[in-house]
Amino acid sequence: MQPEDPNAIVEFSHERLEDLIQALAYAAIDDFDACMSLMREDGADTFAWLEAGFSDFLGQLKIIKADLQGALSRAEVSNRELEAKLETIERQQAAIRELSTPLIEVWSGVLCLPVVGIVDSQRSAEMTESLLEAIVNKQARVAIIDITGIDAMDTKTADHFIKMAKAVRLLGADCILSGINPAIAQTLTHIGVDLTGVRTMRNLRDALQSFLRDQSVHSMKFHAGQVHG
Repeated sequence: MQPEDPNAIVEFSHERLEDLIQALAYAAIDDFDACMSLMREDGADTFAWLEAGFSDFLGQLKIIKADLQGALSRAEVSNRELEAKLETIERQQAAIRELSTPLIEVWSGVLCLPVVGIVDSQRSAEMTESLLEAIVNKQARVAIIDITGIDAMDTKTADHFIKMAKAVRLLGADCILSGINPAIAQTLTHIGVDLTGVRTMRNLRDALQSFLRDQSVHSMKFHAGQVHG
């Protein structure tokens, strides 16, 4: 409905103006139902045309707001699902790290780190961190790094283990590298890896036997000192 004369004087009641102002207030807080209930579209004057136009605008705004709210709700659900999936992935990664870096206390004060598979920079850092924390927490005196599960070793991998052994010694614990096969021995010799200060054993059994012999010698010296004292 269009007004007959745009320049004509618009006459309306004070009540209709109050209703329009109140409708605007409801629209500002997204209460579109209360807002629409105040709109009158049954009049035939110019003010009724204004009310009808405002009602159409409110109807479109209500639809847009509803669509936006629905999109926001769907986005929120998707974000929650994504966060849940990320938490699951993080838990799985943590479990994989624990499985790939199993620390075993094979004897009182003796920790063993069996290594299987490929050792890259990230895994090396995780193994070193876990091993050093375990040495401190358990007050271990010896750490055995068993590489029986590694078939081949390059310069970078060898460097990871040398740094790990040096870090262990900085904490005051002895480090034994066990499980070196002939191929790895030849590779270490060929690339000139410096194993100074790192004890090497053929297998885990030899490493444990070496520890027990050292313990026996230390105990005998201690008791002999007490006797002579």
